[in-house]
Amino acid sequence: MRKIDTKKIVVLYTAGWRKEEIAAEMEITPEIVEEILLCNQKEKVSKEERKDIKTHIILTTQELKQIYEKAAVIGAQEGIKTFEQERKKEYSHKADKRLRNTKLLLRNYHMLKEHTEKSVFGRVQMKESALDILESMMSLYDNEVIIESIKRSATRTAIIVSHIETMLGLYKIYCEKSVNPKIDQRRYEVIWDMYLADQLLTAEEIADKQHISKESVYSDVKIAIERLAALIFGVDGLNVQ
Repeated sequence: MRKIDTKKIVVLYTAGWRKEEIAAEMEITPEIVEEILLCNQKEKVSKEERKDIKTHIILTTQELKQIYEKAAVIGAQEGIKTFEQERKKEYSHKADKRLRNTKLLLRNYHMLKEHTEKSVFGRVQMKESALDILESMMSLYDNEVIIESIKRSATRTAIIVSHIETMLGLYKIYCEKSVNPKIDQRRYEVIWDMYLADQLLTAEEIADKQHISKESVYSDVKIAIERLAALIFGVDGLNVQ
């Protein structure tokens, strides 16, 4: 049986020849032409399907790569976001504790000063600074324990009292030199009368003295304590011996 040129049949058919014309040209029956064209069509479809599958696989690989890269970026962003949130949370916690400890020191200022002045024990040289003592306060949670830790030696108490007085002096200068000296000096006087004066005043008495509302007194106290906390805990005090 002679070999049939199937490619020629396909080319002729593509060029517009009728199957009968192709059969006459190739000296074969129209049925054979039909069969060859059908097989060619099936083979063409099969190739297209394989091409589609290959293309699909390539696209899927690219998509996966993009997904992995995007996931890595999102993961890094979320990690940074979580870290920043934890850092802000930790900072906020420390800031709140500094405010509470500042109030604690102010409320106990007279007692600490009296403890220093009346102590029968001589002071000894200490390497501990005010900053060291204040940092140790941050690890304690019970107010009584904090105060007792300061009072455990006359020298330790003197260091803290001296640090408080030094920072109060700086705060007073700040208030006098501020852009709103009238308001800031009032805040200094409010905090002084509430915690530091020889004769302490109540919020109502301070309100009458300053001609402001009781709410304004508490607002002044809040702002003054925030600024004092920054001075007391944010600056290493004099290493008083």
